[in-house]
Amino acid sequence: MTQTKPVLIVGAGPTGLTLACDLLRRGISFRIIDQSQSATTVSKAIVIHARTLELLENMGIVEPFLENGLPVRGTNFYAGGKRIVHLNMDEIESHYKYALAIPQSKTEELLTNVLSASGVKVDRNFELLDFSQTADSVLATIKNLETGAEEKLEYSYLAGCDGAHSRTRKTLGFSFEGAEYEELFGAADVACDIQGDEMSGYLSEHGNVIFSPFGDGRFRIIFELPHDNPQINGRPVDENEPITLALVEEVVKERVGRAIKIEDPHWLSWFKVHRRFADGYRKGRVFILGDAAHIHSPVGGVGMNTGMQDSINLGWKLALCLKGLSDDSLLDTYEEERKKVGQSVLKGTHMATKFVTFRHPVAVNLRNSLMHILASQELVQQRILRSGSLTGVSYRSSSLSWECHPPIDDSLGRTLRLSDDDGEEKPGLGAWIEFARAPVAGDRALDGDCRNERGDERRLCQYLSSERFQLLLFDGFVASPDGYQGFKRIEEHVNKYFKNLIDVHVIVPEANGVLDLPNYNSVIYDFDRILHKTYGASSECLYLIRPDGYIGFRSQPASLDDLVKYLSGVFVLSAVGS
Repeated sequence: MTQTKPVLIVGAGPTGLTLACDLLRRGISFRIIDQSQSATTVSKAIVIHARTLELLENMGIVEPFLENGLPVRGTNFYAGGKRIVHLNMDEIESHYKYALAIPQSKTEELLTNVLSASGVKVDRNFELLDFSQTADSVLATIKNLETGAEEKLEYSYLAGCDGAHSRTRKTLGFSFEGAEYEELFGAADVACDIQGDEMSGYLSEHGNVIFSPFGDGRFRIIFELPHDNPQINGRPVDENEPITLALVEEVVKERVGRAIKIEDPHWLSWFKVHRRFADGYRKGRVFILGDAAHIHSPVGGVGMNTGMQDSINLGWKLALCLKGLSDDSLLDTYEEERKKVGQSVLKGTHMATKFVTFRHPVAVNLRNSLMHILASQELVQQRILRSGSLTGVSYRSSSLSWECHPPIDDSLGRTLRLSDDDGEEKPGLGAWIEFARAPVAGDRALDGDCRNERGDERRLCQYLSSERFQLLLFDGFVASPDGYQGFKRIEEHVNKYFKNLIDVHVIVPEANGVLDLPNYNSVIYDFDRILHKTYGASSECLYLIRPDGYIGFRSQPASLDDLVKYLSGVFVLSAVGS
């Protein structure tokens, strides 16, 4: 099936540009419009978290971001002149053990460069006025803001990435319930004489101030003032008056307890913070993503990242449907999966914002004590890091997450052996438990070191950097010729019926040349058994990784029949060749 009408992407911020880049690599035609005359020149969002970096790597475009960003490797909070919290980002379970500080203006520039390299441009000065939809298209009315001319064109789908004041959301009739935080916030992008690559927050009885580095000696400073009586050093502050560098210096001295040299301001602004959430993400052939669907406090810097991940979740599903390979119902899983993530992010950022903006002296002292005690606990640190880096995002409850794991009583007392009736390897109790503790369907695929057939060092995620599904067939710790032949049958079936849709990799816990293997298309050598241990694969098993890097299906032992059952719920089998 050939796509006849392009996708319309409304909004060329990070969310819209990410969707455009993802559709581009999948061969999907689209048009991206934005009502602004030019791209943003201010920093705005300044952090790309580990999970987003993983997804950019999957898209093959992460390197320019790494070259232009500053790795932030830790977070500190101070109170009463002492450090009460230190979070070491080296503990993030990712290849990217940091948050990448990079201005939103640069993020947008780099994503735009990806499009430009393929001859795709953003249509600026174009505004979406209205749209209607039928069973097979969206009719959009778009205005050229330069000439005033209006046009009506048909599109296959419409993706509203048009921000908090989204015309798309309003036209769909979705509510955007929530509230405004009472506090008044100030932001300053300035040069500071502060050393290091860590974020620092200072908590005082006067309020808080946060320093976030983003390279070249520049920092984003954020502070809050009480809503009822905003003042600094006893002097009232008028939010209708612009922030001055002198005012920022006063705030810093009052709350840090010492003067810090601050100069060369690029952006100074008061702002209010909202928390709002749309009651729907999809209606027919129209979707909303990013700030059009959810806005939250800047605490944690996850807003832009969540929007970009909305795009990556939707992109591969749109591509399969437009190519006629999947049913339209696959698109329902965009709202099913991302709405829950958005709600979780909103809840987490709201709790964090209220926690750090306590004003009552008793509450402040209690908060500081709790932060010091809790953040020193390894389990608490891990939860904070998973949440903040977004590596903890999971779709376990999704209808696209399937498991095939026999009951535990099937494994009691069993050692690893071949079953007499079906020829499959059966796990013993230990292998069953290890598999149960491993990443489950819906979790993100974990990275790990390995080697290719030439013995070169690789990472698993380098094999997963593709627009296709990835099928990982784990050998287990006991070599079995019958098991290898079973893997060959699985590979042949997948290559016959799902050609160019699924890449198959056999992972063996040995070095190249040790085992006599069939002629597989791809063999990954896990000599140190890092991947086998990570995926609980001491016994034969398989993992199917979705195009967005999440586990869609897994089974122990490797079951072709159950794999095909899962795939029949993703693909239209008559369209893919079976």
